[in-house]
Amino acid sequence: MKIPRVVVEYRDKKNSSGKVVDGIIHLVISSRLTPEEREEHIRKLTARLSEKINWARGYQFSQEEGPVKTDQELFRLAETINKAYYNFEFTNISFHLQRSTWGTCSLKSRQIYISHRLIGAPLELLWYVVTHELCHLAEASHNKRFWNLVSKACPNYEQTRKALAAYGLR
Repeated sequence: MKIPRVVVEYRDKKNSSGKVVDGIIHLVISSRLTPEEREEHIRKLTARLSEKINWARGYQFSQEEGPVKTDQELFRLAETINKAYYNFEFTNISFHLQRSTWGTCSLKSRQIYISHRLIGAPLELLWYVVTHELCHLAEASHNKRFWNLVSKACPNYEQTRKALAAYGLR
């Protein structure tokens, strides 16, 4: 198992945590711990996050960028999905700086925002995220009705969600 680059930050907080950003492990370790406990937290979090990164490397994504790179192309994709499967009212969709979510929508303005990290992503991933946000216009929560709506346009959504998680860790 290849161990990726690790960045460690110490903070005065109760718990330690970690995340992967652009293939780099970022750890926030509690400064309240003893030096031995800090090292143990670093070791365990690095091992767990390294496993996730190596799992993500198992997904083969095309080296070419996907076909959707502009807000206009994104709008055409959303219109295509919406007209074929739903006919929900939405005002606009655009790429937006989002680091922790793939997409968001506003029920009030009917505006959808898709993470900038998906510009040029494989079409199947973007199709799923756009579908997911369109369905939130009809159903706010992730309940059975919501997932039934998603499955209309994206019947393989469960596998696509796993691929999206891998894409986010690469």
